[in-house]
Amino acid sequence: RRISSGVGVHHSRGSMSYSIIDRDAGPDPNYKPPPKGAYKGKYEECYKFYNEYNKCQEKNRIGRLFGACSSFKAAMDKCNIDQLKMRRKRAAKEAKKFNDKFDAMQKAMKDQEGKR
Repeated sequence: RRISSGVGVHHSRGSMSYSIIDRDAGPDPNYKPPPKGAYKGKYEECYKFYNEYNKCQEKNRIGRLFGACSSFKAAMDKCNIDQLKMRRKRAAKEAKKFNDKFDAMQKAMKDQEGKR
């Protein structure tokens, strides 16, 4: 789709010239929004905080602009950060186990080569 009004800044690229306005095709016609209430966060453990924050946003259409839902947002953010930290620790432990096994395997291979 191209929208052209004939007005705008024109650029040339090789043998083609185009307008910035020509490049703006508007919203994607195939876009389908997620179902209402779908969880958009990263961690399922934080869903309850996300749900409370969403309810607050719905109730306080104007107040949310002035911080009415800040406490819910802060709780949701804290939960997301805590989950991230926990998953990083778990990943670090798993990486250490893998590295220890790998080092032991390399040492065993070197010992076998030395015996030959």
